[in-house]
Amino acid sequence: MGVDFLQETEMVASGFQKIDFDFMIKKLSVKILAAIILLFCYCSSSYSQGNVLSEGEELVYVVSYGFIKLGEVKISLSGKKYIEGKEIYFSKATMKTYSGIPFVSLNSVFESEMIYENNRVYSRRFKAVEYKEDGILKIEYAFNYDSNFVHVIVTKDGRTDRDEKIKINQNVKFQDGLSLFYCARLDSYSEENFMIPVFMNEAETSVKYYFNSQKEETSASIFDDDIKTIRCNGNASFKGVFGLTGEFAGWFSDDEARIPIKSQMNVMIGSVTLELESYKRKNWH
Repeated sequence: MGVDFLQETEMVASGFQKIDFDFMIKKLSVKILAAIILLFCYCSSSYSQGNVLSEGEELVYVVSYGFIKLGEVKISLSGKKYIEGKEIYFSKATMKTYSGIPFVSLNSVFESEMIYENNRVYSRRFKAVEYKEDGILKIEYAFNYDSNFVHVIVTKDGRTDRDEKIKINQNVKFQDGLSLFYCARLDSYSEENFMIPVFMNEAETSVKYYFNSQKEETSASIFDDDIKTIRCNGNASFKGVFGLTGEFAGWFSDDEARIPIKSQMNVMIGSVTLELESYKRKNWH
């Protein structure tokens, strides 16, 4: 992959480069979430896909740059219901940087309504709310697949900046920045290479991921012993916050839950690591 994750310690020691973080952060919190989600993609195929989606599941990850802990991401699956004959799952994610972190401050909430059918999910509705010093930015997507458009509404402090119906490709089901987390976990039951359509930053894009079936032992501070995992590598077709290059790697638990344990991605200041800090899920570990 050409990704040297060992360089992160050297880059921390040499100090931060002067970077225009405000420019990179603006309206890119959704991309951060997607980048994080894309890092987790594969496990072995000897379990049932039906056990991936577990109501009440809550996963918390610590985000680190070298030895510096930047913040945390919490992703939960709150429930499901049937709407217009379709099985809909509801997910929520929060992303916050810790106080005192230089150059960057993030406080965002994401919500996704996902349609589940034929062992796959795709986005029905998505909402992102970013709390910033200069106000509150809200982005909403409503997918209308029958008419091939996404209704996009962007507001700033309650003032509508954009209200538009954006045409999308016919017969294509899209992921949003949060539904992609569950899409990848479900896709992990196949050894195919995937190119997944994604609607992000008010435009169509995509992500590729492919799988290594060889099992690895992965450590995480939350567990006393190493966890058996399978590695995923991939590439996103967009540039995320901090200069995300598109390449990523992740490690899933080798069981039917497909819990993401650890991940790494390359950014312009080095390598960012995410590691599972806590979890709530029935009958897992």
